[in-house]
Amino acid sequence: MMKKYLIGLLFLVFCLNVTCQTLNKENGKRHNETGSQSVPIENIECLFDPAFHIKTVSILSQKEAQHSAVPLSLVRNANNKLAVMAKDSTGKLQPFCMRGIETGFWDTRKDSTNYDLVFETYHKLDANAAMFLIHWSDIEPMDGKFDFSYTDSIVAKAQRHGIKIVWVLFMHEHSFDMKCLPPPENLWMYNLDTRDGVNYAIQWVKDKNGVVIKDIPTQKQKFTEIVPCYGNPIVYNRITRMLGQLGAHYKNSRSVIGVQIGNEEGISYQGSDADFNPYTLASFERWKKLTGKISWPRFKLAIVKLWWSRFTTAYHLQDSYKLTMFNPIGGGPEQGDSAIIAHSGIDATTFRDSKIDVIATMFYGPSASKIWNNLDQVYKANNTYSYPTQLPILMSTEIGIGRLNTLPYTQEFMINFLERGSQGFAVYCYGNMVNSKGVVNATGDFYQKFMSMVKANEDIIWPGLPGTGDNISITATSGGARVSCLHKGNNATLGILHFPDAVEDKTLESKTDVPIEIMVKKTGNYVIEIYKDGFLTASQKDNMTVSKGSSIIVNISNKAAAFIKVKMIDSK
Repeated sequence: MMKKYLIGLLFLVFCLNVTCQTLNKENGKRHNETGSQSVPIENIECLFDPAFHIKTVSILSQKEAQHSAVPLSLVRNANNKLAVMAKDSTGKLQPFCMRGIETGFWDTRKDSTNYDLVFETYHKLDANAAMFLIHWSDIEPMDGKFDFSYTDSIVAKAQRHGIKIVWVLFMHEHSFDMKCLPPPENLWMYNLDTRDGVNYAIQWVKDKNGVVIKDIPTQKQKFTEIVPCYGNPIVYNRITRMLGQLGAHYKNSRSVIGVQIGNEEGISYQGSDADFNPYTLASFERWKKLTGKISWPRFKLAIVKLWWSRFTTAYHLQDSYKLTMFNPIGGGPEQGDSAIIAHSGIDATTFRDSKIDVIATMFYGPSASKIWNNLDQVYKANNTYSYPTQLPILMSTEIGIGRLNTLPYTQEFMINFLERGSQGFAVYCYGNMVNSKGVVNATGDFYQKFMSMVKANEDIIWPGLPGTGDNISITATSGGARVSCLHKGNNATLGILHFPDAVEDKTLESKTDVPIEIMVKKTGNYVIEIYKDGFLTASQKDNMTVSKGSSIIVNISNKAAAFIKVKMIDSK
């Protein structure tokens, strides 16, 4: 397998060298006064290199991981589950399940922000990871001049408080409100090819009248985001170079988990359609010849998968063990929104076919419930989820909280991830739970209590597979209540009691006694623990037989959740 990768890499390097030689010969006289250059359209051939081999994250056994020098690894457990292990402050590799919060731009990107206070508050909230937003220009402020001083300072502060980092790497820019960045027309990555008086490095978007907007100032007047043309070989080569540099720089870091490549990126979702940049159009013609197909929407789905497969490979060629992630626009493609799918070139299959390591879907509002219908259709077969045992694994980076979801919806979405055997999740965002002085509000209090229960049950959540297993079952016998289960072999099962139908605002909150039935197929002594409102509220030992299990009552609000852990002490 490694030989194939090396052959593919050598071929790709050869291809890029040919491109560079062609650029030097053909474009030496085309440099404009800012140093930008043009690329002959035929050089999009490197994007279709048949010798290219995608490199995904390397997977180790637990034994291999323990004897490896890598600071983080995706391991395959004895039950076949893929799970993350990360080195702690002492250098010992430990199970890691992400309890994350997103931050970095709109809520905290200010000169006055004390990130030591931010990460200290993370610790108080029982969070262990920050999805930290950065822009391409933060690590490559000038073309080919990399500077990791800002991101290094964030890593150092996070590490002091035991917080891991996932970079949420913006390659596009919100031209209207990213005050921490220079305006897009002043950033080099959006000005790489300005021949003919227009910018060939940005996507060309059609307005409602069918006019293609070709330059940044006009696009800023009509739309809200500036997106690089990923298909331009100059841009593409710089993105892969940048991702390689990012991977290499943090390869040995105990604090960096990986990178979300882009944020809500793809073709675009603005205007009546995009991307009409000449390079993308040339790729469309090449794709038609290669496939015999002529559909523009199908091409967009294919080309985004091609781009992101190259991006994840560029990162993994430098770091084989950290994780790459991808989050489509607002969760719309996974909801099956045909308009967003047609615009963005992304659907529920993009994670799988682009060989991204992690499904980082976004969950905002009641419509996000539709996401599971489409994701499960792709990643579930014979009533078994593939998320726990096959790439891509499940680890959402954005579950809305506070103003972005009512708390019952946030809670339900978090439970949805747990019951599918995910490796954790993150909520958006820190600023919705805490004020500038680090004072936690009611939303933050809700998050902390839920995370406290997750943390207390990670002994089952981390290795757990969906369902009850072959021994212990936990069921609710009250109308509207549901118990979602994970099992750790036959000796331990975790049930999460919740009320999926009570998440709507119109459903009034009420407390009720929920009868819980616990049945076993192995006679023995068991411990039953109940967690509510962030705490262990009850614990009892019980001798259970095959014919007679145990019945308990859980008093709970229909807007809340409880964790019920059942573990066998010894069998008879």
